[in-house]
Amino acid sequence: MPYHTEELIARADGTTPARRFILRKPSRWALGCLVFVLLLISWFLGPANSASSQIARAGTASSVTAFYSATSFWNTPIAGSAAIDPNSAGMIAYALSAYASNAVLANDNAWGMGYIYANSTSKSYTVACTMYCTGDTIVFPIPAGAKPSTGSDHHLAVINGNQELDMWEASYDAGNDSWSAGTRTTTDVTGWGANCPQGQHCNSTVASGFALLGGSVRPEEIAQGHIDHALALTTPATQSGYIACPATHTDGASSNANAIPEGARVQLDPAFNVDGQSWPAWEKTIAKALQTYGAYVVDTSGALAFYAVTDMNQGNTTWSSVGMTKAPSLSNLPWSSFRVLQVQSCN
Repeated sequence: MPYHTEELIARADGTTPARRFILRKPSRWALGCLVFVLLLISWFLGPANSASSQIARAGTASSVTAFYSATSFWNTPIAGSAAIDPNSAGMIAYALSAYASNAVLANDNAWGMGYIYANSTSKSYTVACTMYCTGDTIVFPIPAGAKPSTGSDHHLAVINGNQELDMWEASYDAGNDSWSAGTRTTTDVTGWGANCPQGQHCNSTVASGFALLGGSVRPEEIAQGHIDHALALTTPATQSGYIACPATHTDGASSNANAIPEGARVQLDPAFNVDGQSWPAWEKTIAKALQTYGAYVVDTSGALAFYAVTDMNQGNTTWSSVGMTKAPSLSNLPWSSFRVLQVQSCN
């Protein structure tokens, strides 16, 4: 693109000089700057819902502190070259689509994940084990008034600095001022996101051996408009006797060849046009996370559900504050457009 300069030209009769414009070629430096600016503009104006742009923008800055390390399987986007399992269609049809009519986001007090942060005034308790026990002693600060979920699992996670106490069938005895749980474990909230290293077998407060808060959706993530981790998925049709990496345990319930193993990772097809749907913004946020990060099967349940946290403990952001109800339906997600990534045995 040429630019111009002005030059004064004296007339022959000595009157006021005239101006003429002289076109000059730009320098190579100027051309380079122009090309760079045009490339930036084209990138920002590119198709917002294409699979490539979604994956490229997976690292959007987050105002929500991540659970577990940046390299955890929970926080790693799915590669564009990720292989699809040969039995993907069979597992999706049997273990997901068959239960889609009742699919929900489990953010209610009954089936969501209760969680709370300890502080300097929190009393330390020796948490007794009543069912699945390993003989260890766990002493952990638990805030007064902490509430587990109200359903039969009674899940509660307590975070104290970098340590996380996970409890299943958590129970507080007010008369004795004591805590107990059917199973209780501790893990590093900045660690890899499971109760023991891959290759080892250990139970946890969810049957896959994952940390309790792994994959749980939080209201703050809905408020910021993006979820930067994989989700946690439950289904009635989990495969018995098969542990899929990165899981370390299973309570799989079905011997059907199309049942899905705990630890398997599912993904919503990135080519599906999420922005083109007449869904509420919160559902689009969840769907885009399922395209970028997918979801891991974490437990056997009575319904198809993605885990989310409850909002009944002190300091929790409420779901109503981000415009959401409890246990909203996800039946209109395109379940037939999901696929199972290559399953690898960790038995």
